[in-house]
Amino acid sequence: MNLLTEDRIKDALEKYKGNPIFSKDIFDVILQGSSNIAGNHKYLDWIIDRWIKSREDNPETVTSAKEGAEEIIKAVETFDKFRNTLDIKNLYDYQTIDQLFDVLRAASTKQRRQVSSREDSTKVFENDQFVIMVPETKDASCYYGSGTKWCTASSQGNTHFDNYKKSGELYYIIDKTKPTSDPTYKVALNKKLTGEEDFWNAIDKMITDKNVIDSIVHDGILMKSIRDHFAGIHGERAAQAEKERKQREAEREADNAERRQRERERIARLGAEAQVRRENNEWEDYDLAHALMTYLVEQGEWEGDRKEDIYEKIDDLRNDMENDPEVIENPDGERAQEYGEDLENLEIELENAEDVYELIPTGHYDNEYAEFEYGGMEWLVATEEGADEYAYERVESLIDDIGYEGFNEGFVENHIEGERVADYYEDWFRDDVDQEPESYLDEDIDGDDMELTTEAKEQIEAIDEEIGELQEELEEFDEVDGGREEEDIVDRIDELEAHKEDILEDEDNYEFTEEAKDNYVENRMDDVRYDPVAFLRDYGMEDQLENFVDQESFIEDVISSDGRGHTIASYDGTEDEVEYEGETYYLYRMN
Repeated sequence: MNLLTEDRIKDALEKYKGNPIFSKDIFDVILQGSSNIAGNHKYLDWIIDRWIKSREDNPETVTSAKEGAEEIIKAVETFDKFRNTLDIKNLYDYQTIDQLFDVLRAASTKQRRQVSSREDSTKVFENDQFVIMVPETKDASCYYGSGTKWCTASSQGNTHFDNYKKSGELYYIIDKTKPTSDPTYKVALNKKLTGEEDFWNAIDKMITDKNVIDSIVHDGILMKSIRDHFAGIHGERAAQAEKERKQREAEREADNAERRQRERERIARLGAEAQVRRENNEWEDYDLAHALMTYLVEQGEWEGDRKEDIYEKIDDLRNDMENDPEVIENPDGERAQEYGEDLENLEIELENAEDVYELIPTGHYDNEYAEFEYGGMEWLVATEEGADEYAYERVESLIDDIGYEGFNEGFVENHIEGERVADYYEDWFRDDVDQEPESYLDEDIDGDDMELTTEAKEQIEAIDEEIGELQEELEEFDEVDGGREEEDIVDRIDELEAHKEDILEDEDNYEFTEEAKDNYVENRMDDVRYDPVAFLRDYGMEDQLENFVDQESFIEDVISSDGRGHTIASYDGTEDEVEYEGETYYLYRMN
């Protein structure tokens, strides 16, 4: 195959290298295009030959050599894709490029499918290219929507189809000429009672670029047939929907007007409250408010008069006064007095500039943290302790709102308190070992887990006591006069020793020790402490994890991990600092 390909390229170069209009650049363009169509370059000679003939037959064409070559390559690519549907299937049987163009053009308008009507549908429009069907039932929707991914043509329930029909009408626009590989061979138009029109292609993607379906949207007769049908079927409903829409807009506007009025009243009220604070000099020593104002001034966010600007005006005015010839000539004259009045006004402005009472308290405020509004921005300003406190309360509130499931699962699991889980399971373990100790403890009577029952211990004790008494009797006999009675005592002692041995060897006389049970429970609790999450899962209690979270350490780690800025500043997650009166304060933008 490689040899054949190389031969075709070599043959083409040899065949056409002497042609004055066939350059190396054009050959490279055609060679690349030929390779993209067929790796063995089976169309290479035809493309070059027809390109040369086209240029020779049309010497005055305005199309560039490269554009002409690309046009032919595109046509051959189309031919190769659809050649099995054409009457002439061999490219080399096409004598001219125009002949190929004509055949491809005819093929593009040739109907590929017939669309039949159904009783449960309405045909709204049909011409040589398009047919428009309105399905009235889910079955009809599935029939005309076959081959698409439309939810309204899915066999899974009627919900989507019914919802679309309730909100307006569905028009299935079927192109009888396009192949099924073209995503616009079927287009669904959802025309709503409220006036909106949504077009969806066959792969269920909304068509936002109407140029893709310009043959539909720019066909006046086709679109008019849809509008006429819609007006005839849904005219009254559409009119009612439009009336309701306008009513909703009027209600929204009324609501907005009411909100604007409330906002004006709020601002007036806040202004009055600020004036009272100003007259009472309430914030003279309120460092949090002054810290926020200092920050806003430094950041250029202060909308009122800035002392820095007024100082600059004063300096400029004094400089002008000192260099004014009229003032120099007459320091007590009218011109000098005008300068003095202007300076006095600036001094008054300076005194009133950067008025801390322009800040609006919006919620909590004390000496640790406070919430303010200024210029539409909401701020929290806090000391170090206040920022920690607010961040903690913020996470605590978030847990109340969304629960621990709103956080990273692994992060939550890292804060499961093993001791609390172990305490929870203690009674379970105790019940298990009390009810079925043989399943958990060593039944070897010589082991550490077993001991004699109370009854057996009492029997042993009685035997030992009797043996002791008999031994004392033996000691009272001398070696000579013991006789028969002494033998009876020895036999009795032997009998008791044998009975004692029987008791000690009988497993029924043993029970599990309380110490062994306690050790088992404690060991199991140690296992829980080591991996509490695993135990909760093993016992099917995944949904109970939050009951065992060490909330304090969890909140502290959330703040430590994300930072106070991310936790507090809902606007941008940033923590800023400002120095005021030798202290550092922390600021957070809240909106």
